[in-house]
Amino acid sequence: MKNKISFILCFVFISMSTFAQQTIDGSFDFQFASNKKYSIYIPSGYDENVPHQLMLGLHPLNVVRWNSQSWRDTLINFAEINDLLLVCPDGGPDGRIDDAIDTSFTSALLDSVSLWYNIDEDEKYIMGFSWGGKTTYSYGLRRTKEFAGFMPISAAVNGLSEVANIIGNAKDENFYLVHGSQDAAAVRFTELLNGLNDNEACVDSRLLSGIGHTIDFPNRDDVLTKAFNFLKNNNCNSTSTDDLLTNANIKIIPNPNAGEFMIEGFDKLKFNQISMYNLQGKQVAFKMNGNKISLDIETPGLYFLVGFKNDSTKLIQKILINK
Repeated sequence: MKNKISFILCFVFISMSTFAQQTIDGSFDFQFASNKKYSIYIPSGYDENVPHQLMLGLHPLNVVRWNSQSWRDTLINFAEINDLLLVCPDGGPDGRIDDAIDTSFTSALLDSVSLWYNIDEDEKYIMGFSWGGKTTYSYGLRRTKEFAGFMPISAAVNGLSEVANIIGNAKDENFYLVHGSQDAAAVRFTELLNGLNDNEACVDSRLLSGIGHTIDFPNRDDVLTKAFNFLKNNNCNSTSTDDLLTNANIKIIPNPNAGEFMIEGFDKLKFNQISMYNLQGKQVAFKMNGNKISLDIETPGLYFLVGFKNDSTKLIQKILINK
């Protein structure tokens, strides 16, 4: 009953003041926690008479810099550009947005926002960076009927192990992964990308060359806007012939190899760019002649061939080098 009263009081306050401002920082008592905080951004295009698209934003784990307010403020330009009503719950004193009380609070907050504002329930999206990216998977994959698209950014995950029991829920869902090439990409990016594809999700991605674990990468709003446009506009039940060509019948011959190999089917791919990375996400020099590649390396191990088309990652192949 106390929580319901708090919701009503919050609603009365917002009804009186929201439409004269663009940012809201509020709180209400929830379960055993007092004053659980949240931050909201209302875009200038919001019309209370028209159902509006919503983005749930989940903040990273770093209590020195991050909370609901600082994360909301970081995403304001992106939200305004894309006319998104942005909702950011706070992870509490420990900063972990995926604690049980925090995920329950997030659900309660979303329910409340749907009462406070005119929300299009078919256009609710979820995004997060680092720990928030991890929670985009763990929270979102348990609620796929609630969200129209998922945008994990440099998710702080240990491969597929943390989502192994729920990644099957990704089937026919839209995902756009944004990740830095120097942010343990083999584990945090490639494994998840392959896992989503293996479970028949509709996936696009952007691997940012030379970028580590940060949200402060160049042209951030443009990168995130492209990601959101994919989530919003992609029809997950239809796959273009071009997408099929980039993912089908691609073979590395031989594999394993000693640093020289051929890409079978390369002539069909029409990539703008291809790159090679080691397990640490560092780019590796190579020479290319037609569909044949020679690596300029001395260290054996696992490497990744990444193909890009129109700034999106379209192909990732594992290559084992034995010297």
